[in-house]
Amino acid sequence: MKIMIELEEALEMVLANIQLVDTEYVSIADAYGRVLAQDVRSKIDMPPFARSPLDGYAYRATEAVSKELKLKVVNEIPAGFPSEQIIGMDEASKIFTGAPIPPGANCVVRMEDTEQEGNQVTIFRPVLPGSNIVPKGEEIKEGDILIRRGFCLTPPAIGLIAAVGVNQVEVFRRPRVGLLSTGSELMDVGESLSPGKIYNSNSYTLRGMLRQAGFEVEVIPTVSDQIEDTLAALEKVAEADVIITTGGASVGEYDIMRQALTQFGCEMLFWKLNLKPGTPASVGQKGKQFFFSLSGNPAAAMVTFELLVRPILLKFAGHAAYKAKEFQVRMANSFEKSGKQRRFLRAQAVFKDGVIWADLASAQGSGILRSMIGSHLLVDVPANHGSVKVGELLAARWIVD
Repeated sequence: MKIMIELEEALEMVLANIQLVDTEYVSIADAYGRVLAQDVRSKIDMPPFARSPLDGYAYRATEAVSKELKLKVVNEIPAGFPSEQIIGMDEASKIFTGAPIPPGANCVVRMEDTEQEGNQVTIFRPVLPGSNIVPKGEEIKEGDILIRRGFCLTPPAIGLIAAVGVNQVEVFRRPRVGLLSTGSELMDVGESLSPGKIYNSNSYTLRGMLRQAGFEVEVIPTVSDQIEDTLAALEKVAEADVIITTGGASVGEYDIMRQALTQFGCEMLFWKLNLKPGTPASVGQKGKQFFFSLSGNPAAAMVTFELLVRPILLKFAGHAAYKAKEFQVRMANSFEKSGKQRRFLRAQAVFKDGVIWADLASAQGSGILRSMIGSHLLVDVPANHGSVKVGELLAARWIVD
């Protein structure tokens, strides 16, 4: 087991060992937020026929005509009702938006450029062949890949799948995550706070982040700092794909999580991350299961979740895009502390003159949960950087809402 490793090494180590969850078929009505386990191909051309994009008249145009035309209106074609009548040279069909182009016609003129009296229409501005016709298969050809494996299905994506007649898709099963918070000082909300105790917030914060990411969560709110109690709690979530614990992760006499995970049968991959906040983070593996031990300090737990846990869980769940992308921000204020370790600062994103400015949260302590409220960014300050100056450019990544 490695003792202290860099974030990138930790991610690479775990990601290389992940086996994706199983797949299942679901109706597209139940597929919102699910991750595709196979490419979705179109069963049809889209549109499936040449159609009119507007209300007007369909007729047979020639290149040379520029003067007014007078044509006989032989029928009307509303959307959803194809016409088999062939349009001759001096004929036209009154056609409405979305309706199929009748045989023989090769253009559509706008209703506004015409005038109809009885069964005769005058076309004041004749159009060229091909005008105002949406060809069959213009948007999608039969067999085209619409959406690729690993895409998280959004409402527009579901709509596109429905538009080509696909009624069910193969998706990855939602991963099951067991979540427990350790610490004999913890009490659950709703209880009267005893002397020396604090309310457990980590279960509620992480549960929300996990549900928002599309995972099923089983929560054991509070567990004492006793090996026996911790092992019993781990047994209760033993069927989960991933187990996340907070608290008991450091080096104190009552920080027993690493010992408990080892007794539970985990191979510990590493013990600490070379960053702040969230140094006391470790990962264990037991078969296909992964166990994340995070700091009990609320802000540190959230930051480590964003940096380490979220990308791993996203890959585990089949997402093609799971790695956070970095970009440059300009610092709106200074940060005087310096240190040997890499540090991630919480900040609000402020857009000004096409530049993202990072406005730091007023307090950056590992236990200050309030610093995460309103923060959009984690600003990456390299190890041994020294104090951060106003106007300085640094790398950052988004905090997922």
